[in-house]
Amino acid sequence: MTGPAPEESLHPEIEAQFSESYERSLSADEQRAFEDHLADCDACRSAYDAFRETMSALSGLHKMSAPQAFEHEVAETIRRRSAGRFFGRRAFGDRIPYELIAIVMLALGLLIALLLRSSDTGSLRYETPPPAPDIAPGAKDVVPRPNPLP
Repeated sequence: MTGPAPEESLHPEIEAQFSESYERSLSADEQRAFEDHLADCDACRSAYDAFRETMSALSGLHKMSAPQAFEHEVAETIRRRSAGRFFGRRAFGDRIPYELIAIVMLALGLLIALLLRSSDTGSLRYETPPPAPDIAPGAKDVVPRPNPLP
């Protein structure tokens, strides 16, 4: 049993070059080999002619831009149909950049360190003040007030 003829094995390679030849992106040698094959092969030539007709018809279509709300509407449709699996609620870190969170945490750590360093005890514990001195019986204040001038 013999394999396919050499020209028959080139057909997929030639079909793969349709777009490149149409866009003129083949090298000169590749373009020459492509055109030589089309001259000898009726099937590839008719397929390439059909390809060119299709590309010409497509290039004549109007190009339209998407509506402004298109992206939002697509996301809403996906959210509604997927029950929130793809566009569910965002986590805290998704709304605020992690770099900003890290800077805030570093500033908070620095503030705590400064508070600890500036406290008398070296800690943030609240120490109860000593009890007030006893007042003599009949006195109204601990520290006497000066007499008013006459």
